[in-house]
Amino acid sequence: MYKQYLSAALLAAGLAATTPAAAQNSYFFPAAQAADFDPAIPTPEQFLGYPIGSHYTRSDQIVAYLRELDRLSDKVSTRVIGKTYEERPQLVATITATENQQRLPQLQAERRGLTDPSQPAPAYAKLPVVVSLNFGVHGNESSSSEAALLLAYYLTASRSPETQRWLRESVVTIDPLENPDGRDRASHWFDQNKSWPAVTDPLDREHTEAWPGGRTNHFYTDLNRDWLALVHPESRARMAFYHEWYPNVLIDFHEMGTNGTYYFEPSKPHSTENDLVPRSTYEVLNVHLAKYFAGALDQLGSLYWTKEQFDNLSPIYGSTYPDFQGGVGITFEVGSSRGLAQEGSNGVVKFPFTIRNHVATGLATVRGAVEEKELYLKAQRDFFTSALTEARKFPTKAYVFGSAQDPTLTNKLLETLLLHHVQVHELGQNVTLDKQTFTKGAAYVVPTSQPQYRIVNSLFEELTAFHDSVFYDVTGWALSHAYGLPIAKQKTAALVQGAPLTAPRKLTGNVVGGQSNYAYLLPWSDYNAPKALVALQQAGVVGKVAFKPFAAGTKEGGKTDYGYGTLVVPVAAQKLPADSVFRVVSRVAQQAQVTFTGVSTGFSVGGIDLGSNNVRAVPEAKAALLVGTGTNASEVGEVWYHASQQLGLPLSKIELANFGKAPLGRYSALVLVGGVYTALDRPAVERLRRWVQEGGTLITIKNASEWALKQGLVTEKLLIPAGTSWADTAATKGSVAAARRADFVTQEQEGTRAIAGSIYRADVDLTNPIAFGLTDRNLYVFRNGTTFLKPSRNPYATVVRYADKPLVSGYASKGNVQKISNSAAVVVSKLGTGRVVLFADDPVFRSYWHGTARLLSNALLLGPLLNVPEGAAAPTAAEEAE
Repeated sequence: MYKQYLSAALLAAGLAATTPAAAQNSYFFPAAQAADFDPAIPTPEQFLGYPIGSHYTRSDQIVAYLRELDRLSDKVSTRVIGKTYEERPQLVATITATENQQRLPQLQAERRGLTDPSQPAPAYAKLPVVVSLNFGVHGNESSSSEAALLLAYYLTASRSPETQRWLRESVVTIDPLENPDGRDRASHWFDQNKSWPAVTDPLDREHTEAWPGGRTNHFYTDLNRDWLALVHPESRARMAFYHEWYPNVLIDFHEMGTNGTYYFEPSKPHSTENDLVPRSTYEVLNVHLAKYFAGALDQLGSLYWTKEQFDNLSPIYGSTYPDFQGGVGITFEVGSSRGLAQEGSNGVVKFPFTIRNHVATGLATVRGAVEEKELYLKAQRDFFTSALTEARKFPTKAYVFGSAQDPTLTNKLLETLLLHHVQVHELGQNVTLDKQTFTKGAAYVVPTSQPQYRIVNSLFEELTAFHDSVFYDVTGWALSHAYGLPIAKQKTAALVQGAPLTAPRKLTGNVVGGQSNYAYLLPWSDYNAPKALVALQQAGVVGKVAFKPFAAGTKEGGKTDYGYGTLVVPVAAQKLPADSVFRVVSRVAQQAQVTFTGVSTGFSVGGIDLGSNNVRAVPEAKAALLVGTGTNASEVGEVWYHASQQLGLPLSKIELANFGKAPLGRYSALVLVGGVYTALDRPAVERLRRWVQEGGTLITIKNASEWALKQGLVTEKLLIPAGTSWADTAATKGSVAAARRADFVTQEQEGTRAIAGSIYRADVDLTNPIAFGLTDRNLYVFRNGTTFLKPSRNPYATVVRYADKPLVSGYASKGNVQKISNSAAVVVSKLGTGRVVLFADDPVFRSYWHGTARLLSNALLLGPLLNVPEGAAAPTAAEEAE
């Protein structure tokens, strides 16, 4: 029976041969002879029991095959570098000649001469070139991981003289599953819905994955945009491995729409490139490899294209980050079958065909890197040497960052910098810079004169000048702005003192003053304070927040100032005895890594006392999020991640189709992210309205805010009426796929109207509970949509308002900047005893925009305490006319 199935599958794939192994090899490696392969090494087909391209291989099977190669061959070593949220291993295979395998740590040490200009240049001829082949960062771009199996087999089993030379002169790392969780979500879908014979109709269920699809990781994050932010464990583990080798060539294998052919770099000159990167990377390194890719595809007769789309603009991608590390990163995109076979404008695209194209270019990559080895090795040495030269010319010599009021976020940014191998020094003295206070022990200095100058520049500097106005993704990526921390630029390196740090601080939470019989205090300015509140509530301890500042006396006779939102844990008001409250507070302090202070009196030395009505108990949050078809999966994932991983708050994810069954009275807050909410009919909207009127907190994000206004849930207004604003161009997979199918001229004509993702300055009302924890009225907001909110006529309702000249970094047309200027970013509107919190933008963009993430935390946790005072200004004539 298996032989009959095998023959049918091979015939359908166009693989005609006498034996399965020979059939697979002759199709996927047409230039090689079967005799060139070691018969002791099983082909993927022999190991898996089915032909590659006839089935979607699960992640555990991919891991098992590479481990089998490791067991059988001394050319292969495998290593688990991390694990995913769903406990799948992140395994990397390193393939090289036996003599190289035996001295991998020594090779890494010898290669430091390429990345450290203080060391002598190595002997290039004796050093192997490092090639990293990375597959499947988008889990449903499935041909890539299948190609990884075949490439690993070829490099292990081929006995040709050329292959042996490759292994002597290179170290090849294969990351077959950059996104194992997404891979299995997709592979299960395709395998569950495939047919015999294959159904090629694009509308067949096999080709139309259900929401959210397999592109993203567990929290629906596009891991290909996480190389700079390093939010998720997959990215952090991969970055640690990356910096062990600093590959000279890294290929990221992808798929594009079925109507596409094959794409490889060079990308579109100048407009898709970053001026920080040496021109030689684009004009020499990319071009030299391109001839090998073209040759390989020419041999197969496969069509391809270059120089038109995609970009190397920022180091947020796996195919661009290497350009900022002295290597060359390249995107491969193959027209996808998204299933076993699908009709497209170039005919029926079959799964084995897409895999074969990736195999061909993968082998061409190794061939080209070895043939041009000295070019790539020397280029990396020159890159890091020139980084110091460029830094000397750059006017900023150091950046100082950090907040004594928020050790959590300060340490989080420090940790991210160290993951990028950026040199960071402790601040050795208290200083005031740009009207900001930086405290020794709570702030850090980053010199620009270091080998990682280009990454440092990318993390801290604003960019508003571009070669084009059409972009593939975000144009503002200065990560330091996302943290909402004080940052100052210095024109001297005088504050750079001592040796660079090798590890972030280990934050240990505690309770200053020990057990108290009165109360414990925690400043809300610590990013983890909301997490501590949630944990206290889950342990049965009541927490309160201060709606006005106060000062508490210290045992030494001094005072400590406490700002808006300070968390107050009164001892006498608890159901637990005082010693139990202390144990809970101590445990929560350690878990959340925050510092509580015990006080013995409620009599403040300044401001309100702890028994004031302005210190209000916070009810335990019960939050829900609408998800499913129609909602933006990325934004759903971001809210889910924030609630789960940052706040420790259980978040009910309710399918839109189940909204009618949802017992809304169970929830204190409901979140609607960007999306299409036509599934909520008029009765559903009225049900939602009643829930808010009875005390619920509705939180709407981006065009969900437009929807809420259009439904008349609140009386706030848009600058552009709902339904007529330009399309949101956030780079979700759907919008990118649509762009690929669209006429490119149309993209160029409409591109200037888009807000591709840029950074803006806004003013915050620090007295509003939505802003509790922020200590500076100046706030950086990320925007990648076209929801324009009018400031409320009630002056107390506009929490965040864009500055008069808002653009800080990134591209936006003059017309869009004018619309954004002085518009509202966050508005709170009262409805009955409840409220609606309208966000014009995504406050938790890609889960790293921490400065505005606080606003979402407050909306979720403090919503029931929001009471918008009446203070409506008289409407203008124009407003009355509306």
